[in-house]
Amino acid sequence: MKRITIQTIFFLLMPYMAMAVDHLLINEIVLQPSAGEYIRITNPTSSAINLSDYYLTDATDKANGKFYYNLPSGANYWSGSSTDFIARFPNSTIDAGESLILSLARHSDFIATYGNQADLALKWDMLHVSATDSTIGSAPNVKLDNTSESLILFYWDGVSSTVADVEYLVWGTDSSTASAHTLDKSLVAGYAADTPVENQSYMTTHVDGFKLIRNGLEGTETTSAGNGITGHDETSENLADTWSVVDLTIVKPSISNIVATPATPETTEDIIITADVADASGLSTVTLTYTFPSASGTSTSVAMTAAVGDSYSVTIPATNVEGTMAYYIVAENTSGLSRTSAIKGITIADPPPPVTIQAIRDDFSTYSGTIVNLNVVVAIGSGITRTDRTEAYVQDESGYGIVLSATGLLNPALVQGDSISLTGEVSEYNGTKQIINFSSTTIATSRPVPGIRTITSAEMAADANQGSFVRVWGAVQSRGDGVGGGSNVGLEDADGLLTIRIWDTTHLLDDPTADSLLQVGNLVQVFGIASQYNGDGQLLAAYANDVQAYQEGEDSDGGTSLTVAPYPFVPQLAEKIQYTYKFPSNSRVTLRIFDMSGHIVTTLFEDYRSLSLEVTKTWNGRNEIYQVVAPGTYIMHLETVNRSTGEILTAMAPVVIGSR
Repeated sequence: MKRITIQTIFFLLMPYMAMAVDHLLINEIVLQPSAGEYIRITNPTSSAINLSDYYLTDATDKANGKFYYNLPSGANYWSGSSTDFIARFPNSTIDAGESLILSLARHSDFIATYGNQADLALKWDMLHVSATDSTIGSAPNVKLDNTSESLILFYWDGVSSTVADVEYLVWGTDSSTASAHTLDKSLVAGYAADTPVENQSYMTTHVDGFKLIRNGLEGTETTSAGNGITGHDETSENLADTWSVVDLTIVKPSISNIVATPATPETTEDIIITADVADASGLSTVTLTYTFPSASGTSTSVAMTAAVGDSYSVTIPATNVEGTMAYYIVAENTSGLSRTSAIKGITIADPPPPVTIQAIRDDFSTYSGTIVNLNVVVAIGSGITRTDRTEAYVQDESGYGIVLSATGLLNPALVQGDSISLTGEVSEYNGTKQIINFSSTTIATSRPVPGIRTITSAEMAADANQGSFVRVWGAVQSRGDGVGGGSNVGLEDADGLLTIRIWDTTHLLDDPTADSLLQVGNLVQVFGIASQYNGDGQLLAAYANDVQAYQEGEDSDGGTSLTVAPYPFVPQLAEKIQYTYKFPSNSRVTLRIFDMSGHIVTTLFEDYRSLSLEVTKTWNGRNEIYQVVAPGTYIMHLETVNRSTGEILTAMAPVVIGSR
């Protein structure tokens, strides 16, 4: 006999299912009275299970060689007794963590006994396994034997030559009566070895007003190399230990509303698991078991703590690495009965790359009109470049900046060096990228502006640089005061001429030192905001301290060399590595970091230098987009190209990045 079906494929969630029960369980059996007989089937897995290919039987007949596992052959698969059955479940589903009650009596009998209707009734809902034979006994009350019998839940896809055990249960008044129903498929073709019948355990029977209930899971049942649907040896379960006879009114603890917070945790976040757990007779323990990573980690069990009402919770420490965590809850009551929740899984991921000002500028069309959260440092405070409205400039670790704009003046004002948490809307006005409708919280004060880049006159007008707090250096070529409410200082660098704009409202030139430095002929470095006027680049300078005599490094002997501190460093711990490089005069100088595959990780310096210098700086172990690079060995590479002769000189040194 072959039954052709379109099979619903049932996939277990993940390999970690083995850490709890990974198949359907029979959790309760009532043997008497006849009108109240039922079995409760529970789905403790993480996925819904369709029952279309599941079968249930009590129709073993050892004396006449009638066994359920003969079903694929179409013969000798049930006893034929009028009070026995072998039945297939209809097209129904048990959701993850839910149960189904199958009444062995009529629906009306079950309702009369318990006051509610069962999910299924044997004679009304279950299906015969043969198109020609009735396989559900004809007696008015097909029933489970009160003295001794077996009950087997099994799976068959309708095609395979073998079936798979799901639950194998035997009961009796003693070992002698129970042994009449024990089975061993060890010598049957296609099957693995079962537990020898003399070593099999059995459940005791019960009288009216009581029931058989599974204490917890499957105890010491062998979980591999068996005939079970997931490889268990279902005949090895110590039924005497895993099942008890209890009062009909006793139920297991209930577990509901299991919630993981956050729902999508990051590797740096603790995970709080909460659940509602209740039991009428009182709870003795509520335990969470979790495995990380789910496929290969070691299971850890921790007690959950009672909170308000039925709520229990526990905190799982941050994993600090990506992966999937599996977890389930076991609640045990004071009667020694336990319930296990369905297995749940949660994916833990690295935090997304932080939104940076550089990211906003690089993909402005995506961010325009959105609300962003930024951690920034004030580069030019409010009330400095404008006094009729709020205009302030901020910069983050990406090395790029943006203007904050609002009507009216902030009170208190933002001050250069304020480290703030900023929330606001990305906008644009007359081509200027800005943050409007913003609010801020000051985290610290007197912090250095991060990621200050040195740019040239040729780069000043570039859209990407607008709003950034940068450094320029060169020789003062001109100065004009009283120009439209401010001063213009002409500065010549290696690429040409740029204008330093100083508004009178900044009072920068009231400082004698800054005023004297910004005189024609002086070599200076100036920090300010990259901007443009009529298409030409200009630097907005606002503070006297940001005007300094230029000194990039120490005088050098004119050679090309590179040295790096000879030890590993760990950027994850905010460590930096110091390096020193020398270059000859009149040269284009390029200093880069490469990985061992030859890919550029970041460019530390690239510019023309007219003087021969020795420069000492540090690298923070981050790439071009400010991500910490992976642990390993990298190459720092220095190249100098003489502008006049074209001579190329190089130097290299290894850099080792460690991990915590």
